[in-house]
Amino acid sequence: MGKQYKKLTRSERHSIQILAKLTLETGEGRGESYICNTINISTSGALVETGVVIAAGSLLKYSCCIPGITNPLNITGEVVRGERLENFSDCKAKVDSSLHRFGIMFLDMDEDGRQALESYFMVNSGKRPSQDAKDRALE
Repeated sequence: MGKQYKKLTRSERHSIQILAKLTLETGEGRGESYICNTINISTSGALVETGVVIAAGSLLKYSCCIPGITNPLNITGEVVRGERLENFSDCKAKVDSSLHRFGIMFLDMDEDGRQALESYFMVNSGKRPSQDAKDRALE
């Protein structure tokens, strides 16, 4: 993957309970996909819970639908914390019977996705978003 990613700054986390899809990025393109539960999210990352162990440093696509937002989010991210694979150096993920939590740092999010998330946060934190932010989130 020759694409350069811009590191996003850390921002306030917001609790949310939504399902999302994690798709591992491999040298040959997209890898396997897994369903996860999002515990919290911000414009810089998410904490997710899934039955799959994913190695720290793995690149993935995080895809979800935020309540009230028309378009789904499709964000490239990196697993920055969670369980590491010890004896599975030849694979990126291993299905497990228990749940594991992983911190994902977002590396690449389009401006529309960022604005849609910010609008969702404002609406659900009791702050009123500007009409311009609402209009962009619904486009």
